[in-house]
Amino acid sequence: MFKKSYRYGILLGGRSRKMYWKEKILYITLSLLKVFFPFMKIRSNKIVFVSLESNKLENEFKMLSKQLMKDNQYDLQYVLFKFDGTLLGSVKYFFVCIHQFFEINTSKLVILDYNNYVVSKFKRKGVQVLQLWHASGAIKKFGNETKRDYPIANYDYVIANSDQFKPYYAKAFGVSEQQVIVTGIPKCDCLYNPEYLESRKIKIIEKYPQIQNKKIVLYAPTFRGRITSGFKNVYMDLNKLHELLGEEYVIMYKLHPLLKNHIISNHPNIICCNSENLYHLFSITDYFISDYSAIIFDFSIMNKPMIFYAFDLDKYKEETGIFLDYLNEMPGPVCYNEEEVANSILADEFDLSKIEVFCRKYHKYNDGHSLSRVLTLIKDIMSKDGA
Repeated sequence: MFKKSYRYGILLGGRSRKMYWKEKILYITLSLLKVFFPFMKIRSNKIVFVSLESNKLENEFKMLSKQLMKDNQYDLQYVLFKFDGTLLGSVKYFFVCIHQFFEINTSKLVILDYNNYVVSKFKRKGVQVLQLWHASGAIKKFGNETKRDYPIANYDYVIANSDQFKPYYAKAFGVSEQQVIVTGIPKCDCLYNPEYLESRKIKIIEKYPQIQNKKIVLYAPTFRGRITSGFKNVYMDLNKLHELLGEEYVIMYKLHPLLKNHIISNHPNIICCNSENLYHLFSITDYFISDYSAIIFDFSIMNKPMIFYAFDLDKYKEETGIFLDYLNEMPGPVCYNEEEVANSILADEFDLSKIEVFCRKYHKYNDGHSLSRVLTLIKDIMSKDGA
């Protein structure tokens, strides 16, 4: 149904005729449903959580929902859907959008974890939208800064980790910098809790006993592509990296949740951890490898060595775009092949002070209380008359 070609698909702005008509039918259907607006009341205590990344409560959604339930004053609703590019998945998405239309336009507050077509095209006046972006920062350009099927619009609030991200998020989400609220990212709170990290470390070692007394290298590359148009699989040669490092090392890798079924090596000391919580893996990691993923902002809290595998940096800048001055901002060696990555790890000459400075710059709050700040923001929005 959806093109999965990184070069020729919608990912780079191209549209197949099939895709055009599917979007057209969806647009016409939702436009016709606007006739119901006069009969749809915005409920002053209703909050709806909307996701395209998961069909169950996870991360911030789960944390916030649990706390908001304790107040017993909000009507919490959920439209949770994990998109896939199959024919059946696309049909389901069509009906999920209709469901979203009614839930969104009868809620005082809509909480998102991903960009949303219905909000951007069909949000009525009086509905407020809070974007809990699923990343704790931004290296690569995204949202309205890239070629898209539709422009992102109608957001009222976007949370961020640092004032450094305000101009990037404002452009990406089509809001003013004043609408970008620096609260910190709730899911990062646990990384400031040593007891939590130690308990996770014990459980991971119990599950993977072969990592005991080994040096752990964790590889977590960026997500390349878009939910609706497919993904590009570009990975480091982990077999080659392990051969260069030797038996003293174990490599663990974690891909994006939408790629959980992808296996990139069958070597016994190269472990697929796609089903694991990434933060749990942080607890046992000695060396972290990524490229343009925002997860580097999360890992910087750990103050452990980071290596940046940017073999396609120039091409990536041209095709996707990067917000930061990559070569000067990354707090560790930037490598272009497996040999350079291995040499950096084996030399083990990392300047952790650079990571500490990086962390302070991109995390305004390093106190583990971001959840409480987001809850305060939500309660302030819900308390406003006529919002």
